[in-house]
Amino acid sequence: MLAYKPLKNNAGVMLTGDYLTLKSLHSVLHEINEGCPIIKDKEGVFVALAYDVRKALEGQRTKIKPPKGYPEIGPRFGVEILWPVLLLQTRMMRVYMGFMATTKLQQAHAYAIEALVESAIEEIFPTEANDLIERWNRINPAHPWAEEKINSRGAIFSSWGKVERRKGLSGLLSSLDPMYPLLYEMAIRNGNTDIVAPEELDTWDGIEWADPRW
Repeated sequence: MLAYKPLKNNAGVMLTGDYLTLKSLHSVLHEINEGCPIIKDKEGVFVALAYDVRKALEGQRTKIKPPKGYPEIGPRFGVEILWPVLLLQTRMMRVYMGFMATTKLQQAHAYAIEALVESAIEEIFPTEANDLIERWNRINPAHPWAEEKINSRGAIFSSWGKVERRKGLSGLLSSLDPMYPLLYEMAIRNGNTDIVAPEELDTWDGIEWADPRW
């Protein structure tokens, strides 16, 4: 079973699971990566989730011992993922599956990770949850813009502090829309100040991500 643990400073979550669940998820992610015809970069952002899951189940990230007195639960394995990256990757999974024939197992994993993300958003960002979930579901990875822009968005998000991340995550999700330059101008006219200008976001492209302090 997949679960999550909130990370410090609103950086993201630690995705956790038992060995067999993570091994199955890893296989499904690779099946989607290989089988979806619209994925141009087979070594891109989406398959990076499979890489992180593999590193976790191999015990190369975080290993969690069973609770004291409950050895039957067995060890669990986790990997930390930054919010903008996880939200894009999970949308990629759902959208990419719409372009290929899928199995019930693939669908089950997609629903499981979507449910996990929704629960994490509602716990960590209770006031902003509805808006964040709506903007997350608007991301359309079928268009190359989102994947092209995630590096600059991840870089600026990593540089922010806890409060900035809470205030700015929704705007960063909006910036993964190819219409963002136009949406930004409309938002500014409507008095929205919790968003970043497209030109400023683009200055972060190619910048090494700071330590997210998670």
